[in-house]
Amino acid sequence: MLTKEKAADIFDRVRRFSSADEVEAIFTGSRFALTRFANNTIHQNVEEENSVVSIRTNFAGRTARATANQFDDESLRRAVEASENLARVQAADPDLLPMPDAQEAYGRTGETPVAPSSTFSAPSSRFFERTAAITPADRAEVVKDIVSVAGKHKLTTAGIYSNSESEEGIFNSRGLANWHRQTLAEISVTMLAEDSSGWQKANSPDMSNLEPARLAETAAQKTVESAHPREIAPGKYTVILEPAAVLDIVGFMFWDFSGVAILDQRSFLNDRIGTRLFGENINICDDVAHPLQAGCAASACNWSRRA
Repeated sequence: MLTKEKAADIFDRVRRFSSADEVEAIFTGSRFALTRFANNTIHQNVEEENSVVSIRTNFAGRTARATANQFDDESLRRAVEASENLARVQAADPDLLPMPDAQEAYGRTGETPVAPSSTFSAPSSRFFERTAAITPADRAEVVKDIVSVAGKHKLTTAGIYSNSESEEGIFNSRGLANWHRQTLAEISVTMLAEDSSGWQKANSPDMSNLEPARLAETAAQKTVESAHPREIAPGKYTVILEPAAVLDIVGFMFWDFSGVAILDQRSFLNDRIGTRLFGENINICDDVAHPLQAGCAASACNWSRRA
């Protein structure tokens, strides 16, 4: 896994290779491991690790990116050259903002805030060593407990248990150097009977929040209680969805709220800003400080500004 120190060294070399007015490097990396089970048996165990640097160069409003996942001098030099060659043939963007410096990234320019101060009490870290340290044997023990719940209810179970650690960071020629690490664990459980099923899912940066036995019991209870389904007449029915189900539905909309998606005219919100789209009973907020939330919680993560 990359560290901030290793990334800083890579960026120093990127700067030496570049002749652009401004240069930026965004680093992303992850180690992801997953155990998959079906028919009450583990049938897959995989792990992968990768790190990527995305290099953006800017010549007086002409900007472009190129990426590399190898960090030797030759690979970095080729990526910088590709970014600069692409940037030079772009039309200048009059709306392109300069790359932010360290003060701007934290919402400050001198003494004048450029972004509203957060009212959330966000956690100081979303990296948990106990989540990163989960082994295949640890995941197998959890799956064993889930299968035990299925056996108790005479059901068949399938699902996944995964854990990951990731980092992201940004360095630019205006002195910005920010870094974020986090972990994430996720369990998804499906219980199956002859004519019914039940499902439950949870994820968290801290694996101790997952409670796999409770997830399994909830999925089993749904399966038992939904046995022998019958048809109902077409019509309007009130349906109450659990948080995990709501997330899977609402999650498809998240990317469309991005300013870049709106600018690129690929959001369902284009030409609808200020228009009511949902009923007054729909109230959705993003609580950056929630303990189950993933991603960087600090204002300093608002790094790249329309990059």
